[in-house]
Amino acid sequence: IEYVSPLENENPENGNIDIHVHLPDGRIYSLLVATPSGITWCMENEGIDYFFSTPPPLVVKALTPENIERAVKALCTESDGKWLTVYGTLQT
Repeated sequence: IEYVSPLENENPENGNIDIHVHLPDGRIYSLLVATPSGITWCMENEGIDYFFSTPPPLVVKALTPENIERAVKALCTESDGKWLTVYGTLQT
């Protein structure tokens, strides 16, 4: 897992961060990881009462390395990695 910006710059309870997931076969996926309150903050900041993105964010309770790693491992292993293609964007 590679953080696009320093994780320590983010509010663990109220934030979001872009990451790159490097797979052993050389593929790299980009993902947005966010907390529920981070999504709410985005809506409030934009003055809207809805949120959507493509691909959808990977939601974790808090932005910690442990939470992010667990969530990414689940994406890579659940349903033979199908979820990684839903939540991530394959880089070329």
